Amino acid sequence: MDRDAQDIPAFRLELAEKLARTCPDERGRGPDFGAPLFACHQSKVGAEVHCAGWLASVGHAHPGVRLAVISGRLEPTQLEPGSGWPALHDSYAEVLDKLRRSATTSGAEGRQES
Repeated sequence: MDRDAQDIPAFRLELAEKLARTCPDERGRGPDFGAPLFACHQSKVGAEVHCAGWLASVGHAHPGVRLAVISGRLEPTQLEPGSGWPALHDSYAEVLDKLRRSATTSGAEGRQES
């Protein structure tokens, strides 16, 4: 919960906003079957891995994650925070609000990695 847009390499707000479709909406519904999975911000393009925080927070609600658990491609323990983890946000809406604030106040929007 102590991270913001400045901590994400090459952060782009429009990409962060698109990730909302990977999470339940404000009513707790969704995501839809076929919605993309949420990749870790430390992943390399073309070699993305799931975001551990996303899996632990809302992965249980994603149809693709449920199928991955049932088929053995993901372990059920990946849907729980690990020992010693920091506190996680209750919703992606909270994350997105923080990212919007920190992107506009820090100049992180559109920043490129050097």
